[in-house]
Amino acid sequence: MIRILHVLTAMDRAGTETMLMNYYRAIDRDEIQFDFAVSAEGKCNYDDEIMSLGGRIYHYPRYRGVNHFAYKKWWNEFFKEHSEYKIVHGHIGSTAAIYLKIAKKYGCYAIAHSHNIWGAPSPRMAVWRAYSYRTRYVADYFFGCSMDAVVARYGAEVANDPGRSCVIRNAIDASLYSYDPDASAQVRSELGIGDELVVGTVGRLTEQKNPFFIIRLIEELKKTGDRFVFVWAGDGELKDRILDQLKEKGIEDSVKMLGVRNDIPRLLQAFDVFVFPSVFEGLGVAAVEAQAAGVPTLCSTNVSSEAKVTDLCSFLPLDDVDVWTEKIRSYIGFEKKNEYDSVAAAGYDIHGVAETLTDFYKGVSRD
Repeated sequence: MIRILHVLTAMDRAGTETMLMNYYRAIDRDEIQFDFAVSAEGKCNYDDEIMSLGGRIYHYPRYRGVNHFAYKKWWNEFFKEHSEYKIVHGHIGSTAAIYLKIAKKYGCYAIAHSHNIWGAPSPRMAVWRAYSYRTRYVADYFFGCSMDAVVARYGAEVANDPGRSCVIRNAIDASLYSYDPDASAQVRSELGIGDELVVGTVGRLTEQKNPFFIIRLIEELKKTGDRFVFVWAGDGELKDRILDQLKEKGIEDSVKMLGVRNDIPRLLQAFDVFVFPSVFEGLGVAAVEAQAAGVPTLCSTNVSSEAKVTDLCSFLPLDDVDVWTEKIRSYIGFEKKNEYDSVAAAGYDIHGVAETLTDFYKGVSRD
């Protein structure tokens, strides 16, 4: 058995972490086992499932700059004690040049995995880019959820080297999302929704996901007089500000804030339209999931074009909320259908991608 060490911040229900769990469930664990190093101090959403699948969880110190040498010491001691790891798969880009370099010193192959493109310029982003830049000179292999994500983080020279870089799709178990009208009716009933138009989104409540644009969108939908409800699944640091704005604008009665959910494939059955107005995205697996559920999906033009896996996906500009409003209204009365074949044909069904990843890990381990 080959044990792979994945390095992340926390194994909570977020895009990268959920993608990894999709692979973990689908991969042949008699051949490949995933273990996780996280900086989170407390218990995370996926910890119990990881342990049940045979995985291990290690806690490394969060990097703060002032603890640079203590951080390096932790990783040095870790790899001294854990010679079973020959492949380290890094998902934390800011310090990848540090921990991957140390991993290589102890005979590991180093994979750097980009899950995003760069966000809006800011002092914090500038520091992040400066720290992560050296990764392109450290890692042996470079993965990305899209080609845009590979180029953004590691440069065109790396991206154009097929021997070192590749796109690993944020695949899903598409069969779990296939549209089921009975499940749709049941979920809507549980949420107290009748025949209203259900518009919704799934994602962390962070600046990246553009929640205040969503609030503007809800305001505009309210003005149309159409009967609708907005279903919002997710949690994050902007939750209180979002709730305050919904209340201030008098639109909280049109919104159902669900928090973190562990039943997204089922929840999406109730949606009529999915909105994804992100400020930036490496790919946007939530948009793929929505399409797999047969839901018309509206993405901002900042979302990678590779997120379009069916004809249900449209890309709209963020400078005109009215365009979004009218596009949503155009789906009133739309009849959803099973989109499994389209998602699988686009290469986003988990089973094929898990086989590709398994072959890669096994090939590297033989080198």
